[in-house]
Amino acid sequence: MPVILLTNKYSDKVLAVVRRELPIGFEFISLQSADKNDLIQKAAIADYFLVSGRVSIDKDVIESALKLKMIQRTGVGTDTIDIETLKNKGIPVYVNAGINSISVAEHTIMLILSVLRHLTAVNKSVKTGNWSKNDIGIECNSLHGKTVGIIGIGNIGKTIIKMLQPFGVTILYHDILKLTKQEEIELKIQYCDLPELYKKIDILSLHCPLTPQTNELIGAQEIASMKQGVIIINTARGKLIEETALYNALRSGYVKGAGLDVFSNEPLNNDNPLLNLDNVILTPHIGGLTLETFIKMMRDAFENIKLFQNGNLDLIEDKKLQ
Repeated sequence: MPVILLTNKYSDKVLAVVRRELPIGFEFISLQSADKNDLIQKAAIADYFLVSGRVSIDKDVIESALKLKMIQRTGVGTDTIDIETLKNKGIPVYVNAGINSISVAEHTIMLILSVLRHLTAVNKSVKTGNWSKNDIGIECNSLHGKTVGIIGIGNIGKTIIKMLQPFGVTILYHDILKLTKQEEIELKIQYCDLPELYKKIDILSLHCPLTPQTNELIGAQEIASMKQGVIIINTARGKLIEETALYNALRSGYVKGAGLDVFSNEPLNNDNPLLNLDNVILTPHIGGLTLETFIKMMRDAFENIKLFQNGNLDLIEDKKLQ
């Protein structure tokens, strides 16, 4: 019976949801602890990797996986996977493109509105008996009329743009692949190079992959070129932002607020200074996860593995990364 290894540690509650989607004819195992040693030990008996979490699928792990036939990502990010080693060994990687774009987009909109309206502080204030309606209200800002910059115009970026349209915002975008003029007209967006985009925006939202070119894309210099009072949202990858620079800008008030779902190191260390700031909303890399999205993510991932096992490669060709 072929073995599917989940390269992460899930709670019993979450594993119960995963196991309900497991196709007949497969054995399923997961990590007892989310670390490399446990992964290497279990990799030796795995026919398939179901890749989730931040444990790297590096050369050591791949070399230990003597039976490995294929890797299936639960999502789309591959920055933790040694693609080159897999390519040399002829082991294909499949992704779930677009699987969580709506969920991430919803989460992004929630963070934007929550930062603008100081939601966590307002909630705490009311629950502690402070009904300072006007004093609190004039500290909040509307989304309507703002200029939003989107970096990364893939499935998630486009979904967010469509969700933002009813708010009456101006949307600027940047991507290494510029859209056609017709696509820009249909989405009601305008392309900008990065320096121009930084100067014009009130809100920046990141939706690009992490690559050597985008690592610490937003640092002290980029933040300084933005308007004072800018809001920064990141639901993509933590290392797109140089965290120390963002912390300093948030602490000084130059960046008015931030909504972060991803971080340079996950989970967050207890001594991370971002935890001490009132003008930042933090969530635990949960943007792509709702019950509905998680079930579909697992169902589609298992279906891809099943089709691969049965030799129906033509049915999943569009999901193959390499």
